[in-house]
Order: sequence, then C-alpha cells, then structure tokens
Amino acid sequence: FELLEKLGVDFWCFHDRDIAPEGKTLQESNENLDKVVELALSLQDGTGITPLWGTAQLFKHPKYLSGAATSPTIHAYVDAAAQVKKAMEVTQKLNGKNFVFWGGREGYQTLLNTDMERELNHSAIFFRLAAEHKKAIGFEGTLLIEPKPQEPTKHQYDWDTATTMAFLMKYGLEKD
Repeated sequence: FELLEKLGVDFWCFHDRDIAPEGKTLQESNENLDKVVELALSLQDGTGITPLWGTAQLFKHPKYLSGAATSPTIHAYVDAAAQVKKAMEVTQKLNGKNFVFWGGREGYQTLLNTDMERELNHSAIFFRLAAEHKKAIGFEGTLLIEPKPQEPTKHQYDWDTATTMAFLMKYGLEKD
C-alpha cells in the first residue's frame, strides 16, 4: 500500500485465491483468506485505498474445468456458490466498490456434450442467489460481469456486452 500511496493509486483489486492460498477444505481456504484480509485491512487503514473490486477465482481449480455456475457437477456448483459468498463478504469488509464475476470457464467446447438451456438456467439461478446475498449482507457495491470471448473456453456464455445484457434481460437480472 505504501507504493500505491506514492503512485497516487486509490484502488487495488483481488481474486480470493490469488491473495490467499487454497486450503484442503473450504473452511481452511476461508481461514486463509480471513488472515490475509485482516492484514490487508491493517495495511490499507488510513491510506484511503480500497478495492475497486474483489472476485472469486472460479477457473484455476480442476473442479471448475467445465464451469462453475454452469458446471454439470453439483459439487463444483455448490463450491463456487460458497466461494462467491465468502469473496463478496470479504470485498465488503475491505470496503470494496464492486464485485466481479469472471466467467472464464462458463461456456462449452462442443455442443456434443452441452445442454445450453440447462447451463444458462443454472447460471441465472447462481447470479440471482448472489444478488440476494448482496442484499442480505447490505453490500452496496455493484455486481459486474466481465465478458471473456474465448478465454479460455471456445464458446463463452458471456462473450461480449450484448450477449451478457441479453442474458441478464432474459432472466430479469438486469437491475441486480
């Protein structure tokens, strides 16, 4: 934070698993994140520097190979939801301005093993639950979706702004 202050930078950003190592269990991962968040709070205290955004890193772990919110595996979906919940809570604790959904693996490689309607419905439920959690904890930040064309999935559900807005409007999520 000292360097950020010297450079006149007002914000920093983070992925939960990039600032704190993933543990063997969700509880251990959350404990690791809590320790780093306490350190970050003490370092940003008095600087006026806060996160511009925080996010849950839902793409690196092998369980997210086929997506997080669109995963065909319930365990990956539930883990992703728990990870988003915690990441949003620590973003709020750090006085973050926004929470970003980076859907790097939300898509498909081939239609041969994909049920697009089902995956998009699951994604909509995921976003709806996240929006409800935001309201429940009183997080005043904006929920953002970062479109990622072909990064790393060939056919991305959040390909561009138009595709993402059409998805949000279809599921009545555009105001969340």
